[in-house]
Amino acid sequence: MQQYMGIFWIVGLGALMYFMMIRPQQKQKKERASMMDNLKKGDRVITVGGIYGIVRGVKEERVTLEIASEIYVQFTKNAIGTVTKTDTKAPKAQEQESLPAAEDLSALDAADIEDADYEFEADEDTNEGDE
Repeated sequence: MQQYMGIFWIVGLGALMYFMMIRPQQKQKKERASMMDNLKKGDRVITVGGIYGIVRGVKEERVTLEIASEIYVQFTKNAIGTVTKTDTKAPKAQEQESLPAAEDLSALDAADIEDADYEFEADEDTNEGDE
């Protein structure tokens, strides 16, 4: 019996290592591959570099993100860190009607403000007379 105890410990530690390290890693890899395959237009994502954006196009290994109003950047699919949520909202015309008035903005919590679609305007060059 003593001669088999060493083999029993090696097999037990191997099984423990498989269930504690290898199996969860394989499951996480499978979930990430599924997320990449299901990436579609309208999804809100965060890149591994921390850039928030909305997916505006997916082609093979390339994803086009809108990071501000009509500012598009292309990334590889591997650069997408997480999908925060899928766009299931109404079209923009209906969204504009549902936005609260300026005096009601104080009642919004941080989540509502983050979900708002912002329109950014280009800064005008104000250094015309400073020569």
